[in-house]
Amino acid sequence: MVFGLSLEETAKLHGHKGPWLVLGYRAGKRARKILNPLSEHDLYCVVYVPLKTPYTCIIDGVQGSTSCTLGKQNIEIKESSADNIRIVFVKRKTSRKLEMKLKENVEEEINKLYEKYGLSKAAKWVEGEKLCNLFEEKLYD
Repeated sequence: MVFGLSLEETAKLHGHKGPWLVLGYRAGKRARKILNPLSEHDLYCVVYVPLKTPYTCIIDGVQGSTSCTLGKQNIEIKESSADNIRIVFVKRKTSRKLEMKLKENVEEEINKLYEKYGLSKAAKWVEGEKLCNLFEEKLYD
């Protein structure tokens, strides 16, 4: 079943395509591939993030790629420190979980690119970087 928005549609909904939006989008897309939810209601996620921009942009990326939304109440936001940004995805039918934790160097690289080249260059880096260089993954069956 196909659900969720494209990255371009998600960026339009969010207002721009920034690196933190792309991080959330890519994490959600990975969760859909690994957990293979049966519908837009089968996936549940918890986003652990500092409750300030630009970090919270991850939330919009996750919502766009997974169809987990605040309105359907299948996404939960919990405050965390910047060094513990992670997203836990749960397939409701099986309780299978995928945890994706942002790697330590990612925020630093985003900030460096943003300061030197701007928002779109930082987003392009996140979009093109291998996922294993952005997140640590743990799968729980």
